[in-house]
Amino acid sequence: MRNRKKKKTFNRKTKMTFKLGKMTIGFMAIFVILPLCIFLLSQTNQMTMRGDDISKLEKRKQELTDEKQRLEVEAARLQSIQEIQKDVSKTNMVPTKKVNYINSSTGVAVNR
Repeated sequence: MRNRKKKKTFNRKTKMTFKLGKMTIGFMAIFVILPLCIFLLSQTNQMTMRGDDISKLEKRKQELTDEKQRLEVEAARLQSIQEIQKDVSKTNMVPTKKVNYINSSTGVAVNR
């Protein structure tokens, strides 16, 4: 028998195949969906908190608007009293000491 040299042959046609089982797909889905759900919950929470802040600020704005209107009316009232007092001093009016009221039963100024 002859000594034959064995030829070594290399197969370069190797394919890399991955087989994904049900558990692997499940874990991959969890790792993708779970962060998205956490992100969605955090965004919803932030929007809710901002909505509460906005409603509190709107309520405060309304309170301040009401107080501003009340103060404007009060300022106008005080200014009118001051104007009357200035007019009294300008026209040299004197405060009365005793007031006499006329009864309507006497008919002095009523019948005309």
